[in-house]
This record gives sequence, structure tokens and C-alpha cells, in this order.
Amino acid sequence: MTAVSIAQLKQIAGPGAKPALAAAIARGWPTAVAKAKLTTKLRAAHFLAQIMTETGGLQILEESGAYSAKRIVEIFGPIRHSAKVGPEEAAEIAALPVPKRGPVLFNRVYGVGNPKKMREFGNTGSNDGWLYRGGGMMQATGKSNYAAMEKKTGLPLVAHPELLHNPDSAFTAAYLEWSQDGRCNAAADRDDVAAVREVINGGDNGLKECRAFLVRAKKALADYGEKEAPEELPDAPIGPDGALIVATKKKLDALGYHEFGMLDEEWGGRTVAAIAAYKLDRGMSGPAEIDDALLNQLDKDLSEGWQRPMKDTRTNATVKDLAPVNDTIKQNWWTRLWAKIVAIPSVIGAGISGAMDRFPDAKATYVDPVMDFFVDVPGWLWFVVAAGAAVAIWVGTRKSDTTVVESFKTGRLLR
Repeated sequence: MTAVSIAQLKQIAGPGAKPALAAAIARGWPTAVAKAKLTTKLRAAHFLAQIMTETGGLQILEESGAYSAKRIVEIFGPIRHSAKVGPEEAAEIAALPVPKRGPVLFNRVYGVGNPKKMREFGNTGSNDGWLYRGGGMMQATGKSNYAAMEKKTGLPLVAHPELLHNPDSAFTAAYLEWSQDGRCNAAADRDDVAAVREVINGGDNGLKECRAFLVRAKKALADYGEKEAPEELPDAPIGPDGALIVATKKKLDALGYHEFGMLDEEWGGRTVAAIAAYKLDRGMSGPAEIDDALLNQLDKDLSEGWQRPMKDTRTNATVKDLAPVNDTIKQNWWTRLWAKIVAIPSVIGAGISGAMDRFPDAKATYVDPVMDFFVDVPGWLWFVVAAGAAVAIWVGTRKSDTTVVESFKTGRLLR
């Protein structure tokens, strides 16, 4: 038997476990087993021990920032953190209402208020410290780490960091990260908790707590799974039939949810992300699955003309905002640079070539031999053609940048 109950999860986590987090794991467990090959007690126990360690026993899914002044100094003070928040500043932050306190604190310590962390995490946006605060069942902090987890899981976490702050999609991200390259299961099969911790955390931070959770997990899952993993397991989450997937994607696309990518019958992380993002916006609970509740809500929203709400950071985006993360805009910049390198000498060359006509002797000596090589085309014309081509390239890449930005603003482009 490879099921995990809420009671077992609470036995592992301890009395402080939040019901919503335990329920999300129990709901998503069958898909996690299939995707992450959690078919033995050791694999399941190690996987859950990591989640328990990262969430403090299923108590914390995201950093709220609701800290007292004393706690702010303990975590982010001059001795402990590069932000070096002093008692006076901590008191000012702690005096803010909780909804304002979190953004102010995390933009100060993880974002533009702390240049060291801003560079380390890539949190260059004014609100990136808050958007990419610690989140998820495998905990990621900072835009760069959200991007790394996005690469591992296929979920659009940079465009939608809120996915790590929702129990169901956070659990999806956790088992997709676990399954990425087989290293976690290999270490779990050896019962090597330190090796698993190294893969997930990048070091041994929290190893002591993880060992304790592992002991509990092994006890709670005493009758779990098989002695050996089956030879064949599906390589992707089990999903509905292809026709239903396509029909659902079309509805999501019409409402502005394009995370799934191609309009095909594939069921994977990107489709899960699109559904999860939609359900978050509509205040719907439950896993990112295609069920009657989802289909009914989609039909209702389509009939009423509802459209996806876009964040200000998306609707007000500029080429400058997207340049650090969008490959097309990066390539266009380099193309324009080379066009500039060609255009400037060409314009100068055209002027010199025309001026040389006033000095026939010098022209005959220095210019005509070169131009003869290019048949009978006037030298200045070559320069004009080169400059014109450079200008055409410049205009074309600018139009391409504009297209990229418009696609981002409408949600068709994630970044």
C-alpha cells in the first residue's frame, strides 16, 4: 500500500501541523508516487522528512514577515545577516500593520534595500524581495532560486511566485523537484539522509531536524509500499484523456491563462501550473486537476466575459524590465550593437567617399583601387547600403522587442 493519510502526516509533523498542508499532501500523494517513484518506505520517509524540515513540521509554507522587533534583529541584525537591521529600524518595521510589514521587511532584507542579497538573489525589482520570499514545501528564497526551481519542475514560478505559496501547487513543485534526476531516490535507497539533504538544501543546514523527522516518518510509514520498486512506472503525472485536456486548455487560454504552452494533449507541470494559477485567482481550493468544479467555473467565467487579472508589474512592464530575463530581447540588443558598429563607420565612410571626389588625385591613389575590386559601383553607395541595412536591423529588432513586451503584458509570454 502506497497511500499516506492525514493522520500519518500529523504523526510525522507533530501537533502544530496545519490541516491545509497535510490535506494537500494527502490529496496529491497518488500523483507524487507515480511521478517521483515514491514506491518504497525509505523513499517516502526521506521525501516527507525533507518537507517536514523545510516547513517546520507543516507549519510554514511561506515567510509572512509578521515578526516582532526583537525577532527581526535576531534574524536580520548586524551579527546574523548582511541586511544589518538595527533595533531602531526593526522597531519601525514591527510597528507596521502585518499586511505592510512583510513587504517592507523582505524588500529591505532580500531586495533593493540590501544590495548584497539583491545581487545574490537577482531581486532587482522594487517588490522582488517580497514576491520571492521564502516559500514552498522545499523552500526557495530569491528570484534566482525560484528560477532554478522553475527549471527543475517546469512550473512557471518566476512569473507566478504565488504557486509556491499555495499548498497544492507547492506540493506539486516539491515532488517534481524530488524527481528531477533520480539522485534523491538513489540516496533514499541507501538511507543516506545527509546525501538527500545535500541535494535538496545544498548543504547540511537542518540536518539534525531532518534526522528526527525521518525517525518519525519511518515509524508512521511502517507498512508503506513494497520492498522493491516496480520495473515500470509512468514518467509523468497521471492526467485525464487527451480531448478533455485540449478542451480545458482552450478555455484557460480564452481567459488569459497560457502557462500550459502548446495547445496539445500533454498533461504535465505546465498544465498543472495554468490550472493552479486560475484556481488561485478564483479562490478555489483543492488540487490542480480537471474536475467538474473546475469545468463549471471555467464555463461560468467564459459566459460572463471574465478575464484574468494582470498584476501592475506585468501590465506596466517595459523592455528594460524584461531585458535581464528574456532571451529574445537580449539577442536583439546584441544585434543592434553590431548594427551600430556597422552603421557608424558606414555613415562616416559615405561622407569621406563623397568628399574624396573633390580631391581626384588622392581618390585615384587611395580609393579607386579598392572600389574597382567591387566592380563599378560608386564607393559611397556601398556605405549607404550598409548603413541602410543596419538601420533596417535596428528598426526590426525594436519592433521585435515591442512584440515581446506586449505578449508579456497579456500573459501569453511568461518572461
